[in-house]
Amino acid sequence: MTHSSTVLIVEDEENLADLFGIWLQEQFEVHVAYSGEDALEIFAEEPIDIVLLDRRMPGLSGTEVLQSIREGGDAQQVIMVTAVQPTEDLASIDVDDYLLKPIDRTKLLRAVEAAELVLTYEDSLTELLSLTARKATLEANLDKTELGQDEGYGDLLQRIRELEEEADTTLQRLETDYQIDMLVRDQRIGSQPVEQF
Repeated sequence: MTHSSTVLIVEDEENLADLFGIWLQEQFEVHVAYSGEDALEIFAEEPIDIVLLDRRMPGLSGTEVLQSIREGGDAQQVIMVTAVQPTEDLASIDVDDYLLKPIDRTKLLRAVEAAELVLTYEDSLTELLSLTARKATLEANLDKTELGQDEGYGDLLQRIRELEEEADTTLQRLETDYQIDMLVRDQRIGSQPVEQF
C-alpha cells in the first residue's frame, strides 16, 4: 500500500510510542522519536507531514519541540497527544489538535486522517489560488477570443474546475466525517496564517 503522509510520533514512553506506530503503519509512513532531541534530528533528515507530540517529556519538552518545528516550518500538522489537561494557555499553543491520553486506536487514526485531509485541502487551495491569479492576469491582458482558442487556457480552466470540486469535496468530508468546521480553524495556506481549531 502506498503511504501518502509521513507521521512522526514523539513520545518518551517507548511502549506507547511503538504502539502508536503499529496502529498507524498500515496507512502512513511512520517515524518514532523517544525524545524531543531525537525528534529534531529526524526533522533535519526527513520531510514530515504530521507530528504526534507528547507535551511533557524529559529534556526538550513537547512545547519546546513544537516551537522549534514551527520556527523551522518543518511539519504542516501537529497533534499534541498528552495527559496534560488543557487550560487557558492552549489558546496560545500553535497546535492543530489536542488529544488527551489515554487514547484508543480509532480516535488516534481519525485525528491523523483528519490532519492528512486538511493537508490535501490546503494543497488544493494553494494551487487553486495560484491558477485563479494566473487566469485573472490572462483575462486582463489578452483578448477573450484569442484566449477562447488557446488550448493552454482551456486546460487552465478545466484544472480550476477540478480543484474547486476537490476542495469542496474535501471540505464536506472534514465537516461531516470529522466534524471539523474549516471556517473556524487555522489553515496554513503557504505561510499565511488564517484561523485555528
